[in-house]
Amino acid sequence: MAVNDPRGEEAGKPRQHLGTGLLIGLATLSAAAPLSTDMYLPALPNIVNELDTTQAMVQLTLSGFMLGMAVGQLIIGPISDATGRKKLLVGGAVIALFAAVVAALSPSVEMLVFSRVLQGLGSGACIVISRAVVPDLAVGKKAAKAFALLMMIQGVAPVLAPVVGGLLLSSIGWRGIFWVLAGISVVQLLISLFVVRESLPPENRSELSIAGVFANYLYVLRKGAYRGYLVSFSFGFATLFCYISAAPFVVQNQMGLSVTAFTLIFAGNSLGLMAANIINSRLIDRFEVHSILRVGQLLLIFFTIMLLIAVQFTISPWVILPPLFFSVACLAIVMGNSTALGTGVVRERAGSGSAVMGFAQFGLAGLVSPIMGLGGNPVLIMASGMVVCALVSFAGQVYAGARRG
Repeated sequence: MAVNDPRGEEAGKPRQHLGTGLLIGLATLSAAAPLSTDMYLPALPNIVNELDTTQAMVQLTLSGFMLGMAVGQLIIGPISDATGRKKLLVGGAVIALFAAVVAALSPSVEMLVFSRVLQGLGSGACIVISRAVVPDLAVGKKAAKAFALLMMIQGVAPVLAPVVGGLLLSSIGWRGIFWVLAGISVVQLLISLFVVRESLPPENRSELSIAGVFANYLYVLRKGAYRGYLVSFSFGFATLFCYISAAPFVVQNQMGLSVTAFTLIFAGNSLGLMAANIINSRLIDRFEVHSILRVGQLLLIFFTIMLLIAVQFTISPWVILPPLFFSVACLAIVMGNSTALGTGVVRERAGSGSAVMGFAQFGLAGLVSPIMGLGGNPVLIMASGMVVCALVSFAGQVYAGARRG
């Protein structure tokens, strides 16, 4: 399990090898976001009815979670650059577990929103640290392939989550789904305790102070290429979240399909995301990573524009779903490669770089979610948002390409 790198030794233990076993553990930790959003998506209309609230308020449970994720990563990332990864990872898993229990017991939508913010804080720590471990242990194409494999394994979560959530909804209700999420949090806690070792040796850590934290932020944000990949990644995720937050209402309310149909459609799109990750991992061996990113974004723009054109004329699933499928699939190439390239630029401050990426990623997602609830035509709002976010993501890639050294 060891690699020959003397910098990785701490307390007499060799640095952990970034193998498949560790990647599965990291993917499970970073799957907090898709699990905590996708599993209860089929239940959103039910929550509206049971808690006697509105669609916009229930969508705040999504944006509140994303806000917590954004803030949690922004705080924990740079602190982990100074104190190490493991203890903060364990603490984040504990908070996520506690919040899932509070969500399951929530008597009102306000309490549910609060618990989701708290859940986001804990999950944010798990995600930012699991993402920082990769550049701690790998560089270059090896890191890019690790991120591709990480996202491929993570892809299992959005495939299974809505299917499981839809099946569980009829038998245990939305509260039961949160109890299941609490059980998943227990698994994440066990992984953080027994699978992931400390990846950042003391000699590579930065100063632990408020000034040191802000110095780390300034360091990563001064890198022009990093800023470009930051925009590319975060608006790529915002494109995905336009789809995630609007999909239950588009499929169930506008198309008139059942919860089961929604879960199958969502799972199919997630399988496309996984397949694209597999293709991306193989392309990395043959082509330059930035070039792969650029082509993926051009394809994303093409398919989102096709989707926007289609929704002007029909709501038919046979017309809407194909361009939506390929749009979602392209996002695997955009997000995986943007992450690898961006964190690679600031590898010596991987925690801070990952934190800023996570803050932008989930902060934007938190803004997108309530916007998708505006107006009376969710499919048009979804398609329009996806086009705009895809174009901004492409602009970030162009900016990064011009400033690569």
